[in-house]
Formats: sequence, structure tokens, C-alpha cells
Amino acid sequence: MILQRQIVLKAVVTEQLKEQLIQDLEANIQRIEAEQEELDRQTRRMMLELQRTDLNRAMQFRQQLEVEKRRQDGAKAEIQEQLDAVRGLQLGEIVIRGTVQGQVEVALGDSFSTKMARAEILLEDDIIKEINDPAPD
Repeated sequence: MILQRQIVLKAVVTEQLKEQLIQDLEANIQRIEAEQEELDRQTRRMMLELQRTDLNRAMQFRQQLEVEKRRQDGAKAEIQEQLDAVRGLQLGEIVIRGTVQGQVEVALGDSFSTKMARAEILLEDDIIKEINDPAPD
């Protein structure tokens, strides 16, 4: 029988990895800033129109916009914290990049906890350097 389990992806911090992470995070910040600018442009148009026609709807719209702005500001601040953390990484340090799904074969008499134990793959510049699998087939 085949079961699914999590495999942890770890990576050795290299200049290439740091550059990639920094570029990705900076792109996310720029995307949020562009969304905020577009939202501001649309807001000005909508508010002018709503203030002329329905003041109550204008107030509700403004409240909804404030909620969205706070959400975007929070997301931007979180990404900025991640960016600061990435810039502080030391070369050679090992970091967790995420998880992927993997399969493991189980049979009668196997130790379930051993088979389902945490497997890890270590990457260095996207090259697999090590596989740690406590339940080899």
C-alpha cells in the first residue's frame, strides 16, 4: 500500500539562493505597491461619484477601503520582515524552504511511525545534495 507523507525541503544558503529570495520578496512588495496605487486611483474616482449620489454608500465604501489598505499594509510589512531576515542569513546556513508530498510504501509488519517519519531533502543551488529518509524502501 502506498501512503502520502510530507518531505521537508531544506537549502544551504548561498549567494544565488539569497539573490533569488531577495528578488522574489522585492517583486512581491512592488506588486503590493502597484495594487495599492491602482486601488487609490479607483478609490478617488468612486468616492467622487458616490459622494454626489449617496453619502451613506460613500462612507461604507471608505470603510471597506480602509480595511483593504490595512490588509495590504500588513502583508507588505510581513514581506519586509521576511526580506530583512533573508538579508541576515549567513552563507552556509541551512534553512527550511518548504515541504512537498512524497509517497512511501507500507506493508504488514512495518513500523508505521518509522515509515511516516520526517524525510528531508537538502538542496544547494537547486541541486539535491542529501536525502534523509528514515524509511527507505
